[in-house]
Amino acid sequence: MSQWKQIQQLEIRLLEHVDYLYDDNFPMDIRQGLSSWIEAQDWDTAANDESMAGVLFTSLLSQLDRVRSHEQNFLQRHNMKIIQQQLQVKYTSNPMVMARVISTCLREERRILSSACMQEQVCHLSQRESPSSSFIMSAAGKPGNPI
Repeated sequence: MSQWKQIQQLEIRLLEHVDYLYDDNFPMDIRQGLSSWIEAQDWDTAANDESMAGVLFTSLLSQLDRVRSHEQNFLQRHNMKIIQQQLQVKYTSNPMVMARVISTCLREERRILSSACMQEQVCHLSQRESPSSSFIMSAAGKPGNPI
């Protein structure tokens, strides 16, 4: 399952952390619309490689054009066009900044997913221990049963 699909299945309190990651530097609309493509790119390397960052930036704009051209909803198409223009103004002269922003967002998503997974494991462990703990407590509470 893609990272973005996993993110969307998180509890509300964790989704609030994800919401905090996305702003005008990298709008969530773009993350949603290009999720598979974004996850398939090496943003960590591009964050330190001007040439690769430039190629990915150009590709991202092309991907946005492609998605926008297939969008049926006029308002969504309009919003995507505005976002694309904002990204061009912001990152054309320095695409490595965009690569760093995307790399950071993806890394933070992984951290949030990892945290959620660890919390889930702790919950499962405590649920598994709970019946035996209650058995020990009930057995210990009976007269004549040594602990």
